[in-house]
Amino acid sequence: MRRQRWRIGIAVVGLTFLPVIAAASDRRDLSGEYVMAGKGVGEDDRAYAGTCSIKAVETLYEVSCFNADTRHTYIGKGIGHGDQFSTVIGDLLKGDHSSVYVGEYLVTYRVAADGGMKGRWVHAQSGAQGEETLTPKW
Repeated sequence: MRRQRWRIGIAVVGLTFLPVIAAASDRRDLSGEYVMAGKGVGEDDRAYAGTCSIKAVETLYEVSCFNADTRHTYIGKGIGHGDQFSTVIGDLLKGDHSSVYVGEYLVTYRVAADGGMKGRWVHAQSGAQGEETLTPKW
C-alpha cells in the first residue's frame, strides 16, 4: 500500500512539472553571430549586407547589427516567443532619419529549425519597410 502511494506521489509530481519542462525545452537560445542580408521594398532601395550579434540577457536579448553598406551599427533589444524573434533597433549615434534615437526599426523574424531567421522590418518614423535574413555563422 505504501509503495502504491509512493508511485502515485511520484506520478503526480512528474505530471505537475511536465509543462514547465516542456516550456523550457521550447525556448531556444538565439545567442550567436549571424550574417545579415536584406533589402527595402522601395524601387530605389538597394540590397545591404552585414553582421549581427545576439546575446541573451535574462529573458531578453541584446542585439547589435553592423550594416557594411551604410557603415552604421544598430543596437537594441529583442524578445523571442516560440518560433518568433522581434527587435527594436536603431543607430545610437545619430539615427538614419533624425538626430534622436527612439528605436528606429521594428524587425520581426520567423526562426527556422536550423537557427536561421527570415523577417520583415519597418522604420518607425517614415514607414519604409523591407525584408531581412539572418544566417548563423556556425
